[in-house]
Amino acid sequence: MNWLRFGFVAALGVALVGCAYFNTFYNAEMFYREGMRLKAQGQTGAALPKFDKAIEKSALVINRWPKSRWVDDALFLIGRSYYEKGDYARAASYFERLGLAFSQSPHLPEAELYRGLALFRSGEAGSARIVLEGVKKRSPKLGELADYYIAIYEIEQGEVQEGVDSLVALVQRYPRFPYVKEAVSRIAEGKMQLAEFEEAERWLRRYVELEPLPRLRAEAQMKIARCRLEQGKSDEAVRMVEEVRGKYPDLDEALNLILGKAYLMLGKNEQALAAFTRVRGNNATGAEAAFLIGKFYEENRDFARAKVYYDSARLRRADSEHGVQAEKRLALLKALEEDTTGVRDAAEMKFLLAEVHNLNLEDFDTALLLYQQVYDSFPQSNWSAKALLARAWILLYRKADTSATVEELNKIVQRYPDTEFAAEAKRWLDKLKR
Repeated sequence: MNWLRFGFVAALGVALVGCAYFNTFYNAEMFYREGMRLKAQGQTGAALPKFDKAIEKSALVINRWPKSRWVDDALFLIGRSYYEKGDYARAASYFERLGLAFSQSPHLPEAELYRGLALFRSGEAGSARIVLEGVKKRSPKLGELADYYIAIYEIEQGEVQEGVDSLVALVQRYPRFPYVKEAVSRIAEGKMQLAEFEEAERWLRRYVELEPLPRLRAEAQMKIARCRLEQGKSDEAVRMVEEVRGKYPDLDEALNLILGKAYLMLGKNEQALAAFTRVRGNNATGAEAAFLIGKFYEENRDFARAKVYYDSARLRRADSEHGVQAEKRLALLKALEEDTTGVRDAAEMKFLLAEVHNLNLEDFDTALLLYQQVYDSFPQSNWSAKALLARAWILLYRKADTSATVEELNKIVQRYPDTEFAAEAKRWLDKLKR
């Protein structure tokens, strides 16, 4: 009877241990899935602790029950968790450990795929390609994914044309590829980056056919409106924006920016300014809207209002492209408005006015005349040499008039021989001779 009791207790103990490591790994998987759900929703910060818990629970399985059937699963889950956290070097090392310790694991093909991707993102492109080529040979079903991720990596590294071409070939070769929708979306974005807007629109329309979620279809339609705008089809851009605007509040600022640009192209300035004014975010979109209002007022010689909106663009997002441009234009307009009584002389004020037409308004013909006036009226001033160099820049880079450029540069060398502008002019002349 005692031996029966002992056998029962022993069996119960084994069962409990089995339940323990199974439950631990189950919890690890649960944390991983929760992390992926949060990440998909854009909540990366909230997702990171979930991946940490998945790693912790998986490591517990490996350390406490090293001979259990869940060890290879745990190694794979740790690698995936590190990958999703962005710790690609550690992810690659765990995927490699899985391959070394469990050559027959069913997770091995996918682990090799992710090892290749992790190596790519760790900057080891050569090793990554070797690993992924091996995946394609040994696991044909994963070959499509390997090609897909290689193309995505090329785009992310700035090789946009190569990556887009690879994705187009992949979609054409495997029309039932599981990530075809994502590939089509990436192709459309790449085409927009390459300024191939007609092609981008074609791929965006294909994406709309594949995407079941109305919110994402609306976002694609917004991109199509931008493509229409870039092709000069302003009326169509307005119509498409109005079809979407108001349905999803988080898209409205970007839509109003497109709408304002379209109205400007149509010459409907009041509607354009109203649309730009509705963009109020402290982000790159808000900075661009404020900048465009400022530019409108500057072009209409209302410098006081222009300064207000340039300042707003700078405050909304100083490190954005339009925030930086606004800072430059604001400084120039402020300098131009200062009085000349002991602060700036007449030559400098005339030069600054020429700079506004050159750098801010891109009115190069007027800028050339104003720079010439600086030279004609104040030939002994340092501003004259600087004005001639500015004329040379416009003639070379905006007018493509090399002979006139050389004439201006020689004038600087002959009349202002001991200045920094003469030294710069000589460098330009040497380059033009070569």
